[in-house]
Amino acid sequence: MTLITPDTSLTVEEAVEQLRGEDLSQRYYAAWYLGYLEDPRAVEALVAALADESDRTEMGGYPLRRKAAESLGRIGEARAVPSLVEILGCEDYYVREAAAWSLARIGDALAVEPLVALLGQGGSQPYEAIIEALGDLRVHRAVPLIQPFLQERSERIRYAAARSLFQLTGEVALIDILLGGLASADSHIRRAALFDLADTGYLPAAVKIVHADVTATLKLLALKQLADVQTTDAAAADVLPFIDSIL
Repeated sequence: MTLITPDTSLTVEEAVEQLRGEDLSQRYYAAWYLGYLEDPRAVEALVAALADESDRTEMGGYPLRRKAAESLGRIGEARAVPSLVEILGCEDYYVREAAAWSLARIGDALAVEPLVALLGQGGSQPYEAIIEALGDLRVHRAVPLIQPFLQERSERIRYAAARSLFQLTGEVALIDILLGGLASADSHIRRAALFDLADTGYLPAAVKIVHADVTATLKLLALKQLADVQTTDAAAADVLPFIDSIL
């Protein structure tokens, strides 16, 4: 697999021009690169790419639309929200997943009703991303809709539900579900539980993150996330000794 790295010689204007070109591989790279830059000047071109169906896989997926959706979330401009809401209806599962993630990151209330509706549709949906978005957006009325997902067979969906329900209710018992994930024999599950735990903002989890069976890099990233979601500088500062213990 080729590792994509930023081409620092490419300006925003050049990347936008590349995104509007005909070479699909270059367009995909440009969509990624514009998200890396997080420059609001790219929003219009990325929104246009959301509706572009020219890059379609044999399985029916839309890689360019998915990457454009992700990049709009990284840029974080609210003017992209209506277009992101619209593609929640895209037939491509991964486009819907990227849209839900980006809507959570932007944090606009306009996304609430469409996300609640999508959660209730059933079928094959990116439940993990939708549930996490509703938690991040603090949609308290979604609690009864999310609670059944604590019984899902998918561990990742269960952890997403525990994460969001803790954000919405503050019930500490939900943290135990995530701590159970840190003990999983599956490294991917441990990683998912680690970052869901960090996203809860539950400060006593810091010591559990330090002792988790994951790499030091993942521990540092999770602790940084735990600090970032704190609502006060004093609370964020409480995480620093745990970061220092790993460095």
